[in-house]
Amino acid sequence: MNRFFKACSYLLLVGNILLLFLLFFEERVRIPVWISPFGRLHPALLHLPIGFSVILVIVLLFKKEFEPKSYTFFVKLLLIITALTSCITALMGFFLSKEGGYDARLLQWHKWTGVGVSLFTYALTWFNEELSQKARAMQVSSVGGMILFIVAGHFGAAITHGENYVFEAFETKEKTPVFSQDSSMYQAAIVPILEKKCMSCHNDQKVKGELNMSSVAKILKGGKHGALWKAGDTLNSILLKRVYLPIEQKEHMPPKGKEQLTFDEIALLTAWIKEGADVKKAVKNYVPLSKAKALAFKISGSSGTEKVYSFSEASESTIAEVNTPFCVVAPLANGSPALEAEFFVSRKFDRKSLENLSKIQQQLVELSLAKMPVKDADIALIAKFPNLEKLNLSQTDITGATLDQLAQCKHLSSVALSGTKVSKAQVQKLMALPALAEVFVWNTPLDSLAIQELAKKYPKVVIDAGYRENPNEILKLNPPILVNEDFILKKNAPIELKHTLKNVQIHYTLDGKDPDSTTEAIYTKPLMVDKYTRIKAMATKDGWRASGKVDYTFFQSSFSADTAILLTEPKPQYRGKGAKNLIDLKKGPNDNHGDAAWLGYQEKDFVSLIEFNNPTPITTVTIAYLQRIGSHIMPPASVEVWGGNSEADLKKLQRVIPEQPSKMEDKANLGINVPIKSGNYKVLKVIVKPLPKLPKWHSDKGKPGWFFVDEILFN
Repeated sequence: MNRFFKACSYLLLVGNILLLFLLFFEERVRIPVWISPFGRLHPALLHLPIGFSVILVIVLLFKKEFEPKSYTFFVKLLLIITALTSCITALMGFFLSKEGGYDARLLQWHKWTGVGVSLFTYALTWFNEELSQKARAMQVSSVGGMILFIVAGHFGAAITHGENYVFEAFETKEKTPVFSQDSSMYQAAIVPILEKKCMSCHNDQKVKGELNMSSVAKILKGGKHGALWKAGDTLNSILLKRVYLPIEQKEHMPPKGKEQLTFDEIALLTAWIKEGADVKKAVKNYVPLSKAKALAFKISGSSGTEKVYSFSEASESTIAEVNTPFCVVAPLANGSPALEAEFFVSRKFDRKSLENLSKIQQQLVELSLAKMPVKDADIALIAKFPNLEKLNLSQTDITGATLDQLAQCKHLSSVALSGTKVSKAQVQKLMALPALAEVFVWNTPLDSLAIQELAKKYPKVVIDAGYRENPNEILKLNPPILVNEDFILKKNAPIELKHTLKNVQIHYTLDGKDPDSTTEAIYTKPLMVDKYTRIKAMATKDGWRASGKVDYTFFQSSFSADTAILLTEPKPQYRGKGAKNLIDLKKGPNDNHGDAAWLGYQEKDFVSLIEFNNPTPITTVTIAYLQRIGSHIMPPASVEVWGGNSEADLKKLQRVIPEQPSKMEDKANLGINVPIKSGNYKVLKVIVKPLPKLPKWHSDKGKPGWFFVDEILFN
């Protein structure tokens, strides 16, 4: 045992000298790559010296319960083990600190106190015998060691969790804003995602990549790679580029092993950035069809109202009584007593159904009668709903003569009168309503002057007149609409495009180039294709601005294979449904490479065997693949097709080298046509090599590319 203690003593001497050397010359120290992973053991190892020191204190407290020899031995052993584990933990912590991204001041304090623990416990092993002679001295030393442990641990916790981590539990925390129409989209919908999935590594104490996300100002400042997002530019926003990277990539965020963003969270971040990434804009100021707004409500589990109502809840039987096939009554939100009612099909409108709503007159807060044959006389029925907040009378038969009866609805805040015959004087009757906030008067007799006068007189009420035609304004066309629902076409199936406006010209290309107003190919009838085709189209019309471009990829499949076998396995996280993915004629989405339709390969060839029960006359093999350059998913480096009547007699039929993109492009479902020698084949073998290195123009140049495939098609 003496040899063990002697060996440990030498190890402790070398270890503590190394610690001091590293600490004093840390600016010049460069940690080899192979040592870096050991640093990540620090959070696990730090519990060992703490545990052994606690056991040591217990032994000291119960000294009388041990025989003298046993007591001396246990104390010496515990001191040696505590000192060794303290030294190793401090070394691992130093290695971890070289990864960077931590608060410099707190890190220095943690380093010095950590090394202090190692030196102190080492010193105790030297003076153990002298201290053992004086029980008081040993107890004081033990207490001093525990204090050092606590101080070092405090700074470690401050680095990881924040400077006031221990005591913040006693503080009153500022609540995250409740998601509502009046809250900021950023604060109520985006910040909770960033706090939950990002801020553990990007805060005041730990600033990975020089990015601090603890406040709006610090987020907008960005990190060492620049701004976190670019408003309106989802393709070049670093946040999305990192999120979309394959999970095993070092730059993927959040890192592998941490809670990942859900599909809805990614979609919300993407939509929010696409719609301007405004950190101050309120939810209610987003357009009704805003994708970001819809996703935010979905994720929050909110319907947009968190208002608490004092009236009682209607019974299920009562709600069932007022529901009809043409009048739907439902709760405004889960758990809320407030109800909304909406009428459908004007020719089926029955005034008795409106009268029947008196059974829920206390609970009804929203009522939509749009496009119903409602008359002025019916306003008296509507006025009996005392808690009504929103009323839609658009495109009804009212003239406004009885609108003053709505004065009984003290909570009415929104009234839609679009498409009715109301006048300025009649609309003015509503302005006395105490809660009124908005009135919609699209397509009514009210002219611009009348609307301006009302707006000036009643500044607290928003008078929404919709779009007013400006003869000098040049509008932009909507892009063409694709009629087809399937992107894998059966033989002789056409590609159909259309536009909602008349006299619109649809310019298109089939060679991958972007169309413009000078493109000669103009769509006049459905397009017939017999192979993989990428069609890009745009719309033009005299007096209008040209539309944006649309990009669609179509695949032709003349023959269906009977069996597909994977000779090389995809990466475990992108194995989809295996080989059957390749011949099920189901395309994967281009906005989710984690979908089960995709098979992902990196640094290993994709090799598949395709079999037909009978010899099949094939002239073209098409490899359908995904391109998402920001996520390192690229066209392959090469494709080979082998063929024959059995696996034993395969011959190389063709090898192609696909063209690589020269700049960042949008995500797309693409294909590679491989023409092969005409013949009858029972077995085909497809070999695809992923791109070994990303091109020089890519921000992550030199890293291995990915190849994602979902279908192999035959013509």
